[in-house]
Amino acid sequence: MTTIIIESNNVQARNFVEYARKLPFTKVLEVEKKSFEEAIIECDGHPASEFFNELRYQVNEHFNNV
Repeated sequence: MTTIIIESNNVQARNFVEYARKLPFTKVLEVEKKSFEEAIIECDGHPASEFFNELRYQVNEHFNNV
């Protein structure tokens, strides 16, 4: 299986998608775009500042105990 992602924001892309729908060996899956906030909630995302604070803490702990 091969996956192709097509941004259908112009006429050529939309025409290609319509053509692909008619081919017997293709399946076109349309994915609803989510807002950034919805995507964060879906993947249980955390702020970058939280990540960097934890990273700093772990680096300090590691090198203080060496």
